[in-house]
Formats: sequence, structure tokens, C-alpha cells
Amino acid sequence: MKRTLALGAALVVLASCSSTTDDRELTVMVAASLCDLAENVEEALDFDVTTVCSGSADLVAQIEAGADADILITANQSTADTIVDGGFGHQIDVVASNELVMVVPQGNPAAVTGFNETMNAADLIVCAPQVPCGDVSVQLAAANEIDLSPVSEEQSVTDVLGKITSGQGDVGLVYRTDANSAGESVETIDIPRSEEFPNIYPLLLIGSDAADDVEQEWIDAFTTGDGKARMEALGFKVQ
Repeated sequence: MKRTLALGAALVVLASCSSTTDDRELTVMVAASLCDLAENVEEALDFDVTTVCSGSADLVAQIEAGADADILITANQSTADTIVDGGFGHQIDVVASNELVMVVPQGNPAAVTGFNETMNAADLIVCAPQVPCGDVSVQLAAANEIDLSPVSEEQSVTDVLGKITSGQGDVGLVYRTDANSAGESVETIDIPRSEEFPNIYPLLLIGSDAADDVEQEWIDAFTTGDGKARMEALGFKVQ
């Protein structure tokens, strides 16, 4: 059985300790912007995978609280460092990078022209500062010497995108990959200097410093071949 879970406050994920693909269930936690990609990997494997999708800060908090996991991919370095510094796991790679863009509903009803003062009269949705996409939003605002006045701060980039596509906001700051995945439901506006502040995606092993055969099979399926092609098609820059 392959399952994808949205992380809740009391979520506890159990993973088997078996080393064979016949009875091993792999538990993978991924940043929300990688959820669809991780789900695609599940279908290509012949062992059970539980994929947990949420904001990076939520995933880290769950691991710190004792949830079992085998692999973690966060959406920035600082959340990965929290896991390493806390002795919960080891970083083995950086699998991709992404950049922030603006999205507005089709037709741009609030007439936002860019990352500028026209956002002041619009309902702006951003990620909370402690979330990777929120951290980058703050850095880009400083780099472009503008003040952000959001009406809502969300815990994941998918929540920001959801509020824009559902009409609850006039403009949102999301990753380019999320904007691409939304298709014609949004219009994308580039943010000046965004390439200077990329989000990177570190991959960590939880409770181990070397991948076993099952973990390596998942990593290979995610980062090479069709997995790599899917990432690039969505707009990720693959390392």
C-alpha cells in the first residue's frame, strides 16, 4: 500500500526496520513543493512508501518530536541544519533548487504590475517568515527595498498558491515550480534578483549516515532518469 499523508499536529509515522524490499516500508518526508514529484516516485517502486508532505518547519518539528522517518527533503539549508545539529540525521546531497515568483489570478484583477508598490493595494499572501518560502520573501523584499504588507502568512507554499487559485488573495509569492503547476489558473510575474536567493533542497537520511539498498533505490528514482526529467519539466534546477 502506498500512502501520501498531509502532516497534522499529532501525526506519528511508523516505519519498518526491515532491510528487504519485500517487507520494508519506507517513510519519506518532503517539503510541500515536492509532494507531487514524490508521489510519482511511489508508483515506480515495488515496495511500500509512505510520503509525508508539509512545510519544512513542520516536518522538522515532527522529527524532533519523535516521528519515524527514513528520508527527509527540506526546502532550505537552515531547516536541514536543524536536523543535523540536533543529531537526528545526516545530509547527503542537495537535489535541486528553485526560485520565488509572484502569481496573480488570471486577468490580474488587482492590477499588480510587479514586485513594487502596486502590491500595497492588493491582498498579498505569503509564507510565514519561519517557512523557507517566507524567509526568501523577506530577503527579496530587503534586496528590492520594498515593504511587504501581507493579509495572510501561510505555513507552506502550497497554501499560498491555494489561496490565490481559490480567489482568497490578489497576489502571492510562490516557487516557480508551483506557478508552473497551476497552469492557466494564474499569471506569473518575475521578481527582480530572485536568482540571487534560490531555495535549495537538501536530502537527509534520518538516523543514519549511509543509505541502505531501499533508501538508495528511492533516492535514485527521485533524482535520476524519469525523476530528474520530471523535476526539470516543472522548473526545478537539478544539481
